[in-house]
Amino acid sequence: MVAALAVSTSALAGPPPEGVEFKPRRGFFTETDIGMFFTLGGENTYSNAQSYLQLGVGYDLTETISLGLHFGLGSSAANCFAGYLPDSDICALSDNFTVAFGDMTAAYHVRMTDRLYLTPKVAAGYTRLDPAPVDVEGDPGRSVNALNAGVGIGIEYGTMMDHFSVGADFLARYVIGPNIPTFALFPRVKYTF
Repeated sequence: MVAALAVSTSALAGPPPEGVEFKPRRGFFTETDIGMFFTLGGENTYSNAQSYLQLGVGYDLTETISLGLHFGLGSSAANCFAGYLPDSDICALSDNFTVAFGDMTAAYHVRMTDRLYLTPKVAAGYTRLDPAPVDVEGDPGRSVNALNAGVGIGIEYGTMMDHFSVGADFLARYVIGPNIPTFALFPRVKYTF
């Protein structure tokens, strides 16, 4: 019995499956993210959670640092940022609006296990709010363009399928000018070439 245990232990120390040690792929990648989005602040304190879509491309500069360009699309529902009309609970401008982000992101991959990484990140870019949720000059139906900055945290898991990683992110962004904090929570699917 001792001999059988010794033989089985030495068999475990052999080469990994397929003879190649697992290493997550790094390089050019694309990702697709679908989750939920909401805003805080305004007369209603928070918006109803709405669907969120984010598409991105990027490049892993090193084993730990990656840069990406992302387009995100969400909406704020039932949260008034322009204030109510006098003696009413009717929003002066739209309390429902679309939020489109064009951002550059930078992430740092903190290895937790062979396949699991913690990924803190920063984001900055351009935002379009349509229709304008805050006071604007001219047509109240027009859109507002502003800069945004944000931080996030996520996890990434290198799957057994070569090229694919999955994960989840929580991203908080602040739209500068209209002063609207936004939040997105979404699972991620990443393909690295």
